[in-house]
Amino acid sequence: MTVLLTERLQLRPYKSDEAHLIHSIIGDLRIVFWRDEAGTMAEAQEWLEKKTSLYEKTGMGFWGVFERTTDDFLGQVILQPLPETGEPEIGYHFRVEAQGKGYATEAAKCLLDHGFMKLELPRIVAVVLPDNHSSQAVMKKLGLPYIRDLMKSDMLHNYFALDRATYIERHQKSA
Repeated sequence: MTVLLTERLQLRPYKSDEAHLIHSIIGDLRIVFWRDEAGTMAEAQEWLEKKTSLYEKTGMGFWGVFERTTDDFLGQVILQPLPETGEPEIGYHFRVEAQGKGYATEAAKCLLDHGFMKLELPRIVAVVLPDNHSSQAVMKKLGLPYIRDLMKSDMLHNYFALDRATYIERHQKSA
């Protein structure tokens, strides 16, 4: 899996012995607040194996996000098929102490660019719970417009989408 770099961050594939990092995300209900129960270590290991397989098949998957100068684990960014539509979905989860510092926007911008420019995906979508105002703000910063509402995991989500042609056009203008 490709290692991606930003000014402050390194996005890299999880190593086979790093299920504990995924568990630090899914095991914290302040982060995965939509769940009724925290994720287990066994579930984290299963995610690790499943997402490694996804990458091998599609080039999409989960990247751990690390601070470049300290190598501290901050969270993860995701590019995976949205179960409801099959479209590539971008997402992220950050440890509580890493939230509010612009890491989600920085990492997601990098992954969005990777998806459109390297993987040449025709469209990337995101789904966000309507009351998740922080993630709504990230979608605006990424330039993903709201399209409609969508049911995901029996919960109403706002559905955002951006196509590759629009992304490229915006970046040519800003270059």
